[in-house]
Amino acid sequence: MLSMLLANAYFLSWLRFIPCAFLNCSNCALATFSCPLILLQRGAIFISMGMLGMMFWKIVGSIIAALSLLLLFGAALGTWTCGWLCPFGFLQDLLHKIPTRKYTLPLWSSWFRLPLFALLVGIIPYLTRSFAFCDICPTGTITRLVQQASNIPLFLRAPEGIMMLISIVSLVLFLLLALFINRPFCTLLCPIGGIYGLSNKFSGLFLNFKKEDCSSCRLCEKSCPQGINPYLTPNHNACIRCLECTGHCDALEVDLRI
Repeated sequence: MLSMLLANAYFLSWLRFIPCAFLNCSNCALATFSCPLILLQRGAIFISMGMLGMMFWKIVGSIIAALSLLLLFGAALGTWTCGWLCPFGFLQDLLHKIPTRKYTLPLWSSWFRLPLFALLVGIIPYLTRSFAFCDICPTGTITRLVQQASNIPLFLRAPEGIMMLISIVSLVLFLLLALFINRPFCTLLCPIGGIYGLSNKFSGLFLNFKKEDCSSCRLCEKSCPQGINPYLTPNHNACIRCLECTGHCDALEVDLRI
């Protein structure tokens, strides 16, 4: 909650040239930081429009800033940012606490995020000259709905007609899925989580499993909201670094290598 307030503190909007480290829509006058996914899509659109020559440093600079931020936070913390700072991840966590029958997604489904990153953030914006990911981004949809109801200005023109309907349906779908599946959007679709997940195996915040201290109780596995076997793959790309497993198992410890 604190990260959401900080990322949308109007009095800090002079920091907007800095990309945000987690999923937070910057298509609002209240936003503190720029969404790295908007910067990447905008770069792809400008390149498609043949504007690279006249705006080279602005386009390349924004792309480098967005990618550098994602790679830096990924290398330092892995997916810890997803587990502890992302407001939409927190919202999904709250919904998942509602008593319902719970399911877990297959771990291989988390690999969908990387091709979707290339498709929605690079290829489609380049081909269609549209902010493809923004049209289905749940945080962007919440931002648009709240702003339109409050008469807060949007920096980017909100999608209308069928695309607005698709964005609302996408938001409702993921919120409903969160009742039964832990963080469905984060696991299946979030491009930022996909990048950070790649870094889990070598990030500065690393999970060590000490086999000699394992009693085979499997409490770490039962406590993992993502359905990961921490004693087999403690640094799986689907891990959100919630660190629940470390609180139930003496064989798992956090190794800060920063």
